[in-house]
Amino acid sequence: MRVFIFILTLVAFASAVAMAAEESMPSMSMPDKASPSTAESAQSAEEVYICPMHPHIHGKKGDKCPICGMDLVPADQSEPSSQSKPESKGEQKILYWYDPMVPDKKFDMPGKSPFMDMELVPFYEDEAGGDKSGALFIEPAYRQALGVRTAPAQMQEFGKSIHAFGSITPSTRSEYIVAVRKSGWIYDLKVSAVGDTVRKGDLLFTLYSPDLLVAQIDYLASIKGKNVIGNSEQRLRLYGMDEKAIAQLREKGKALDETPFYAPADGTITVLNVRKGSYVDPEDQMNTVLTLQDFSQVWIESHVPVKDLQFLSVGTPAMVTVDETGESLNAVVDTIYPMTDRESRKGMTRLVLDNPDEKLKTGSIVNVVFEAGSQSRLAIPAEAVLYGKDGGHVIEALGDGYFKPVTVQTGITAHGMTEIISGLKEGQSIVTSGQFMIDSESSLRGGLASMEEAIEGDGHDH
Repeated sequence: MRVFIFILTLVAFASAVAMAAEESMPSMSMPDKASPSTAESAQSAEEVYICPMHPHIHGKKGDKCPICGMDLVPADQSEPSSQSKPESKGEQKILYWYDPMVPDKKFDMPGKSPFMDMELVPFYEDEAGGDKSGALFIEPAYRQALGVRTAPAQMQEFGKSIHAFGSITPSTRSEYIVAVRKSGWIYDLKVSAVGDTVRKGDLLFTLYSPDLLVAQIDYLASIKGKNVIGNSEQRLRLYGMDEKAIAQLREKGKALDETPFYAPADGTITVLNVRKGSYVDPEDQMNTVLTLQDFSQVWIESHVPVKDLQFLSVGTPAMVTVDETGESLNAVVDTIYPMTDRESRKGMTRLVLDNPDEKLKTGSIVNVVFEAGSQSRLAIPAEAVLYGKDGGHVIEALGDGYFKPVTVQTGITAHGMTEIISGLKEGQSIVTSGQFMIDSESSLRGGLASMEEAIEGDGHDH
């Protein structure tokens, strides 16, 4: 009997436990059903940060992008996440969706990009009118970080600047050689050293010459009416006497023992070959007494590469800068020599400069900048042009944060401006600062698109 009562009691206790478990199961399952929404709320409460340039890079506040190194910014929560295809947003019709990292690929439906872990972006009808397909979009924060600046393509008046070195040389057109044509002795030498300056008509020296004495006597006899063979006055000129000396002989009325020689022009003695008492004889080629140079006008002889000579002509303006003084002077091309230097492959041009104060010293080295072919040209700042293996290109600013590389054909570069022969029109906005980073990002995205096309091509082949 006791055993039977114990079994009944055990069965009743088990039944009570089972009923209590069934009653408690609904309340225990509620936390399991509520846990997804709780996790979702916690996730939404934690703000997500992304890279403006590489939106597929996610992180927390304070993190940096491992690709470009810029600070992550709060993600835009307004990106479309619905899988349905809306036909328009407000009044703007959506043409297609695309991945900003691979803008050349188009999709009919929104959703995740197959290339990057990011949502596809809609492309609106008004954007197509602005020719922004294939353009690169950059967030305002990143544009500010890059310091992006733009400038319009516009017409500028300038020519090709040709730089060359030159030297100041004396003008051979202002050089005078004083020589005697009959042998004799130098008596009174008024100039005694190189560098002495004289004025036109100043006495340079006197010469005692027996031949000149005979010619003077014949001249005096002819003016007194005596018969003299030949033209005696012409003979004096041939022997080197100038008009002033002949007039002095005629006025004095008797032969001059020492024939005077006068300065033919203002100038400086650059060569002096005699001293007082020196004997000179034309037959021994010792008749040059001195050389007189007028430095009131000098030449600039500049050496220009042969490839640049084609742009120069007589009358081309140039700017001459003297390194020693920093003085800049305007000049024009006077002569382009017909020969070139075989070793340096350079030709020579000559410019003429007035030098009334004789500040310009011969032998000085100068910088010469020729302004050749000055005319109105479509131009942009020279730093805006990027060069690669395929030539030059620029980054055009399309507006609203969109940028696009444009291939251009460039011309001459001068005064910080580069001529654009083709590829741009006047008024187009071009990036002049920050274009290197934009170009690098554009090249990266183009490379990804090419890689994807190659992968797809391989898949079709197999």
